[in-house]
Amino acid sequence: MATMNTNDAPTALTRMMNMGVAPFNIATAVILITAQRLTRRLCNCKEPTAIPEQALVEAGFRDSNLDGSWQPFKPVGCERCKGFGYKGRVGICQVIPISEEIERIILEHGTAIDIVDQAAREGVRRLRQSRLVKVMQGLTSVEEVLGCTNE
Repeated sequence: MATMNTNDAPTALTRMMNMGVAPFNIATAVILITAQRLTRRLCNCKEPTAIPEQALVEAGFRDSNLDGSWQPFKPVGCERCKGFGYKGRVGICQVIPISEEIERIILEHGTAIDIVDQAAREGVRRLRQSRLVKVMQGLTSVEEVLGCTNE
């Protein structure tokens, strides 16, 4: 187990190559790579809010997410959260198992974009997508997601 500072999980693999680690060593030794971030958790004083559908699409929600099965919330502020509307943090993760196809990309000196694309084909969420799930669960706000991701 090791830790390094990168923007997302795929970049950690290419960072190791840039540091001089042979792609063969990375492909055979790494079995899983993860990125994690903390996002502020909405306090219990949160309130439902109406956000225009276009704004949700621009934030990254897909049409299939906009089926009315969830409600976005906004921070309000109370004594418990000292008026901020947020209390505590919630973890956001991107977990990429190193599949045979990702291993091949590493061995061929592929880029982080190649790895991101393959991971997406394998069902791995990007960090922003994972944050959007937390919005749908009512744990954080759309504003918090937009302020904490650079996608």
